[in-house]
Amino acid sequence: MRIFREIGADADAGAQPAEEIAQLRANLAGVKSIIAVASAKGGTGKSSIVVNLAAALALEGRKVAILDADLNSPTIVAMLGMKVPRRFHSMDGIEPSAGPLGLRVAASNLIAGGEPPPMSFLEDEPVPAISSNGHGPFELSYSATLRRLLTQTRFGMLDLLLIDLAPGIDQLLRIARIAPLSGALIVTQPSEISVRASSAALEMASMCSTRVMGLIENMVGFNCDGCHSVRPLMPHGDLAAVAKTAGIPVLGRLPFDPRLAECCDRGVIFVREYADTPLARQLTALAQSLDLSSPNPIQAEMPPA
Repeated sequence: MRIFREIGADADAGAQPAEEIAQLRANLAGVKSIIAVASAKGGTGKSSIVVNLAAALALEGRKVAILDADLNSPTIVAMLGMKVPRRFHSMDGIEPSAGPLGLRVAASNLIAGGEPPPMSFLEDEPVPAISSNGHGPFELSYSATLRRLLTQTRFGMLDLLLIDLAPGIDQLLRIARIAPLSGALIVTQPSEISVRASSAALEMASMCSTRVMGLIENMVGFNCDGCHSVRPLMPHGDLAAVAKTAGIPVLGRLPFDPRLAECCDRGVIFVREYADTPLARQLTALAQSLDLSSPNPIQAEMPPA
């Protein structure tokens, strides 16, 4: 079993924080915009939205990469129908894997190659927990691993890096401590519980000085092809009131379409496979509405050429 240390996890263990920050900033200097996509709770369909926003922009010729920051439950690789390479890195950095439409992808399940190894990512320092047969799981620091992916992955020149966060409001704080973000999107569902959780996520974003570009309400209703109407799937929470109070726009209210889940399971891209459906058109419009003109904080601090 290969573990994360194989690609240099301990190589810079003694590096000073300032040195690590300098490495990260140098590595991300060619990325025009860095947007984190968060959800306060699981089950909102966030990752499927990330994949299709990235694909919609790539179809327009944009250079886009995705970092799957849900280290313990990565899904982006499968949703894009990618094969896990046997080797993921080179001597001078991690080479992101090539996905469809020219998308570049970095994820924890690409690190070791092959089937996902028995490893877990915790906030604690890496402590190997090896079973009696020598093949037990390894526990690795979550934040350190995420920081290393951002520091060592050779993203190159990009219009956009989308960071697909694990569910939970704590993830906004975690990524804000590591990466220089242009902004964040928050994905929610039309239920009162999800709306309350999203309100907490907005408070967390404010606490860590992260600009929330907008809210996305997913699975607001089911498109009935026969009666040409949208039928609600769950009771609606008042997301509009929360957004108005926070002064943040609701960028989209997306209908449920079972073909999206089917595409994710098959590893094909929904906005390309079903481009003429209402959901695909809304996802494309949402991608086009994203403000990519504001540079990431690293580029904003760079002197003009």
